[in-house]
Amino acid sequence: MNEQFLQYIWKFRLLNPDLQAEGGEKLAVLHPGIQNTDGGPDFFNARIRINQTVWAGNVELHTRSSDWIRHRHQSDPAYENVILHVVYENDQVIRQKHKDMMTTLVVKNNFPASIEEQYKEIMQNHLWIPCYNLLNGAAPRVMRLWAPALATERLNAKSGFILRLLDEYADWDEVLYILLASGFGFRINALPFELLARSIPLRIVRKNADCLFKLEALFYGQSGLLGRHPRDKYRCSLQAEYNHQQAKYGLKPLKPGLWKRLRLHPQNFPDIRISQFVQCLFSCKAEPGFLLNTSDTAIMLEFFQLSASDYWNTHYRFGKTVGKKEKKIGPASARLLLINILAPFLFAYGSAWDVSPLRMKAVELLESLEGEANHETRMWGSLGVKAGNALESQALIQLKRKYCDQKRCLECRIGLKLLDRKSTQ
Repeated sequence: MNEQFLQYIWKFRLLNPDLQAEGGEKLAVLHPGIQNTDGGPDFFNARIRINQTVWAGNVELHTRSSDWIRHRHQSDPAYENVILHVVYENDQVIRQKHKDMMTTLVVKNNFPASIEEQYKEIMQNHLWIPCYNLLNGAAPRVMRLWAPALATERLNAKSGFILRLLDEYADWDEVLYILLASGFGFRINALPFELLARSIPLRIVRKNADCLFKLEALFYGQSGLLGRHPRDKYRCSLQAEYNHQQAKYGLKPLKPGLWKRLRLHPQNFPDIRISQFVQCLFSCKAEPGFLLNTSDTAIMLEFFQLSASDYWNTHYRFGKTVGKKEKKIGPASARLLLINILAPFLFAYGSAWDVSPLRMKAVELLESLEGEANHETRMWGSLGVKAGNALESQALIQLKRKYCDQKRCLECRIGLKLLDRKSTQ
């Protein structure tokens, strides 16, 4: 038994109708109050009939009545207006300051046992999601209605990181540049790409943005991936140019050990992705903010379907020749950049300036894109909950990581639906 479950029972009025306080008073819950997620009592402005008198005030819930003392509520003025103490077990008589014994309601055996049984079954489940064996046809309908709110939660969470970057750099262009770099790392190499962008200020990139070769020298040199391949003419040329830029700007390269290749398809090697990122910067002259001014998803997708430079048509790493093949970002990877970078940036920008249309534009961008195809969305699909677009796939990822994995079933609309169904059986 935990307080979260008690709050669920109280909030949704699942207690038996005939209630009696520990002192023998008859109780009727006219309104459970408004749940409080901050400090203070659990529910504000509840209305309780005690015998013939209607009381308005706050309600506090505990698994044991002694928790009132353990949490030191007796000396906290915020709890002076508590009109009812709701507990699972009454193991200690509690008195409020300068008052008689507190009115206490024990809920043990005062709600359908089937609800608690269902809840325990979910909490003790170690499958992919707690309700893996319980999902029914209602889940997709609930999910479709909940998806916008879940996707917005995810956008808000990502906005937090973006706004912290803004505090650090005080420049939206610099922030977008760093975010785009991390996006080209496609999760596995997101952090090394972020560090790479941080090591090369945007002002230096812009000074070299009219020359693709100089940009490649700058980024490959800073990445630490040039290595030593004396017979590779292109690498030697890049090294010579980088030596000049390093001395000019006082640059310190990253350690090559940061980059990951294990279990990556060669097409996704950081060596290839760096060239594609450089192509991105070269194509927009290091002004990626122009993407914020278009609402045409097709234009955004086309922009990110970039090819690495010609050298990489026959290489995956410096000095190692392979069969000729163009190394181009495909539509699926381009969509990921819009979903994970551009949409959150739009949302954060709109939030910072309190511009609702920009936040809505971020949501509409997700709605216009095909959903992600990854392990999480495939698993949801196997359970009958499928994403029709990127908004819904982002919602499913948020649901899995922030609700299912943390067993926040009593805050989940699907979980509540399942428990409600059980309580009416």
